[in-house]
Amino acid sequence: MKKISILFTILLFCFSFSQKITLSKSGRKFEMSGVEYKMSEYKQQFQNPAAKSYIKDGRGLKTTANILGFAGGILIGAGLPNALSEKNSGIYYNADTGQMIKFKGKKPGWTFVGLGIGLVAVAVPLAIIGNKKVKKGVQAENSFAPKSQNYYQFDFTGDGLALSYNF
Repeated sequence: MKKISILFTILLFCFSFSQKITLSKSGRKFEMSGVEYKMSEYKQQFQNPAAKSYIKDGRGLKTTANILGFAGGILIGAGLPNALSEKNSGIYYNADTGQMIKFKGKKPGWTFVGLGIGLVAVAVPLAIIGNKKVKKGVQAENSFAPKSQNYYQFDFTGDGLALSYNF
């Protein structure tokens, strides 16, 4: 029983030193070996070229989505108050003729709101695809991780069986 518990302790020790990369919930940072890194530092930390490519594409899509979403939000915010306000109408006095002229002006509010909703509708799928690509890059890096130099060796000695762990 003592030998089995020692073997399990050694196995647990090996698994605790594996370097797995995890992505934060926000998707803006990743963690490797207990240290958090910014997403912009992926080139220095990742070894797999395919993982670097996925993360580069994902970051580009997320940046594009952020820009489009911000522009769409600005257009919605600028157009909504104008669209919900009273109608743009009034009376114009023509001094030359002495007549009162009623006019109705068009409001660009709903046009801005529509354009803003369109931009946000394009930005949301881009952000989702970008997040998926970043996650796929992290998974590719975890599967590519270089094999550890740690190994077990079973030896037969004159007295019996020996187990050695080299690191």
